[in-house]
Amino acid sequence: MNLSQLYYFKKLAELQHYTKAAKELYITQPSLSDSMASLEKELGVTLFQKEGRNIRLTKYGREFYGHVTAALRELEHGIAMVKRHSGQIGGTVDIGCIPTLLGDYLSEAINNYSTFHNPMTKFSVYQGVTLDIIPGVKSGKYDLGFCSKVENEPDLAFVPITTQEMIAIVNREHPLARQSGVCLEELKHYPLITYRLDIPIGQVVQGLLKPKGIEASYLYDSELTVCGLVSRKPIVGVVARTPYQKQFDNLAALQLLDVARDARLVYMVYSKKNFITSAVEAFADYMVANEMDLSTKNDAHGRGDID
Repeated sequence: MNLSQLYYFKKLAELQHYTKAAKELYITQPSLSDSMASLEKELGVTLFQKEGRNIRLTKYGREFYGHVTAALRELEHGIAMVKRHSGQIGGTVDIGCIPTLLGDYLSEAINNYSTFHNPMTKFSVYQGVTLDIIPGVKSGKYDLGFCSKVENEPDLAFVPITTQEMIAIVNREHPLARQSGVCLEELKHYPLITYRLDIPIGQVVQGLLKPKGIEASYLYDSELTVCGLVSRKPIVGVVARTPYQKQFDNLAALQLLDVARDARLVYMVYSKKNFITSAVEAFADYMVANEMDLSTKNDAHGRGDID
């Protein structure tokens, strides 16, 4: 038994498919099959059994997987810690992020971290909605996610990391455009659009509007789409304040005067089960220590017209 066999076993156990596992391990399928056959012979038990075109772990395989995962996690953690002590804190952090954070919050955080803390860390950032990011974090595709909180995910840790101000947007020909702020009750008199109900931010907006008896069209998964429609029609949009709105020179942003500034929370999420490298841990610690309120930051730029 050698270390490569343990890594091969772990990957195969997670993908449950020889071809896919061999591809990700950069070895041939026969080599992987031979390695697993040798491991099973040494252990004296069957670790995998066929299930159609796929395979699955036997009860012995499931038990062995737990020990192998724990052992490799501890080994990798030790390697990472030694590298940290030696000043080699490089590595890659794979991040899944909702669009509303990409233009300012996350890009600024990564830039500051790279400039003032650790220029050796490399970042790969992938855009997605919360419901895509969550399974990505669980599977290990992303080390960290920045998105809304999702309930009933016991294997994930959600750390509140920032707030986003919810605002109303109108085009400059709209009657409300002359105001700097508006109460929700005033929106009853106008056609209203916002995010889809099946994404978390849409549910946040519904929680604000429903108690006021306000009806909206919940159709869109991006404030970019909402902004585009509002810029062309006499309607109101309820969205998070983001840099996307600056792409439209005929939009005005209105503060929602009766909505709490922290009505919309955004979380950093990571898996409690997946191994977290030293590079990921260091960046996550930095994000918690430098947690930023986007609505406060936006106050510095003023309100009303989106410039």
